[in-house]
Parts: sequence; C-alpha cells; structure tokens
Amino acid sequence: MKYFARSHEGLRRENNQDSVLVMENAYHALLAVVCDGIGGGNAGDLASQMAVAHLRQCFENVDIQALKDIEVKHWLMNVVMEANDIIFTKAACHEDTVGMGTTMVGVIYCNETTYVFNVGDSRTYGLYEDDFLCLTEDHTYVAELLKRGDISEEEAKTHPNRNMLTNAVGVWDQVKVDINKIKDDYLSLLICSDGLHGYVEEDLIQHILRSHHSTQAKVDMLIQAALDAGGFDNVSVIVLEQEDFAYV
Repeated sequence: MKYFARSHEGLRRENNQDSVLVMENAYHALLAVVCDGIGGGNAGDLASQMAVAHLRQCFENVDIQALKDIEVKHWLMNVVMEANDIIFTKAACHEDTVGMGTTMVGVIYCNETTYVFNVGDSRTYGLYEDDFLCLTEDHTYVAELLKRGDISEEEAKTHPNRNMLTNAVGVWDQVKVDINKIKDDYLSLLICSDGLHGYVEEDLIQHILRSHHSTQAKVDMLIQAALDAGGFDNVSVIVLEQEDFAYV
C-alpha cells in the first residue's frame, strides 16, 4: 500500500487543531488516522494529539492479523473508548480544557483486509474503478435531519447548524464508534477532516484522486484545493493507494 499524509492550518486559523497519523506496526499492519480537535484555545490541539498518541501506543504491538473480525472490532472499540476516557478526564480537571474533544476517522489495513472506523464528521472516501463513495457517516445534527428526510442535500450545505456534532471523542463520558470491514476492491482511500470535504466539491476531489500524479502530489493538490476554496479551516488529508494503482 502506498500512502502519504499532510496537515495544514489553513489561511484563517492561527493554529492547527488537526492531528494525523500513518504508521506500520511490528506485524506489518497499517494504521491511518485523522483527528480534528474541538475546543477553545489550545484544547482542540491537545485533544487530537492525545487521541492520536493513544492510538499509536495501542497499535504498535497488536497483531491484528491474528484476530478474528469481531475481535478487531472489539479491540478498536476499546481503544477509542479508552481515548475518550483519557480526554474526558483531562478536560474535567482543568478549566481551560473543559469541553475539549476531537473527531476521529481512520483505516486499518492488514493482510488485504480493510477496516474503516469513525467518530464525528471527518470522513473516509473510497475511489473505485467506476465509483467514488463516502464510506463513513457524519455524526452531526444535520446528518440526522438528512436521514429523516427533514432537509435536502442542498439545504444541508448551508444549514446554520451544519457543524454541530452529535458524537465526538472526549466531549461526553460515552462515545459511539462506527466500525466497518470493507472489500479491498478500491483503487484508493481518502481520509480527511472537514477542512477538505466541507469546502471542496467531491467532483474535484475525485478528479484529483484519479489523476496520474504521485500519492504525495495528490495530497498536496487536495490541500491546495482547500486553500483555493478560502482556507477557512485546518485541513488534513491522507491518501492510501493500492500498489498497482496507476490511473491516468
């Protein structure tokens, strides 16, 4: 698997509250994660950094390939819940970190098996031979309205509460984690914060991912597209590509 990751503070923010992680562990399993911190001051930075640090520590020595599917999901659930407890406890102990938290979206790839997990509104997309799909579901108030049919896709784009999260790591004492095993028939996977998908049209994202450029160049182009759209938010991008993917 080819991969590259990059995070940028954007053009309107003084600091970057996103944290990214791509690592291979001792058992040749791959973990790729984007966390988008929320909270005032430096609290969002801290929350996303704490989440990534906990994932890194837990993933370093786990033999994912030796686990059954249900065991992988239980392991992931427990790790995210532990991160939630760590951040929630830290936030409760310090006045300047009250309410801090983070989104979390990621992929685990091992032995030609792919797991996608998500908390919040950062996303994973899958690029296929004839399709481009969002593989995660936003945990937001607007997403719930859409699911119920109360608003349209167009209304969702400009809804005043479109960024209101209903689920995040560290904000509440409980957290919900979506975990799905997907087929490995994708050409590439895109993991990103809403600094990308919230401002750049999916047609342009897909066009870049299908281009003949290198994995790193595609990441740089996606970041630049977010900046060209105004750079209103921090933007983080990870692209994972199958070794034989050379789409022109």
